Amino acid sequence: MPSWSRILKNIEAGDMEKAPPHVAALGLYAGKLTVIEPGRIRYDWPVDPKFMNPVAIFGGYLATLADQTCSFALMTLLSDDQNFTTIDLQTHFFRPVTKGILSCEGHVVNVSKTQAYVEATFTTDDGKLALKARAVERILSA
Repeated sequence: MPSWSRILKNIEAGDMEKAPPHVAALGLYAGKLTVIEPGRIRYDWPVDPKFMNPVAIFGGYLATLADQTCSFALMTLLSDDQNFTTIDLQTHFFRPVTKGILSCEGHVVNVSKTQAYVEATFTTDDGKLALKARAVERILSA
């Protein structure tokens, strides 16, 4: 069974040793978790030019980062006998992400026995809105 608090602590410490292969390959732990509270996280991601297409970060990568941000927020509320999977993800792009630090904030809006509704907001280092996303997560037994 997963230990969500241990996973978040490993991410916070930058420990990639047990990261899933797709997380390591996509550099999803490349940022820093700066806030971990029940139902809320903030993840500061340094814009990596290797994900540009060629003038801005590829939208598919940002969608993946949004899914990860929503997952981090949900992890703060799950017990170790629960697991989850994303069943719906919607992203809305407001401006291209080209440089600096992207602040990714996730918060859980609602949790029931079988699903959670989570939102993510990404802002550029000059405080402008870059992306909003929402995810519906199916909660499963671990």
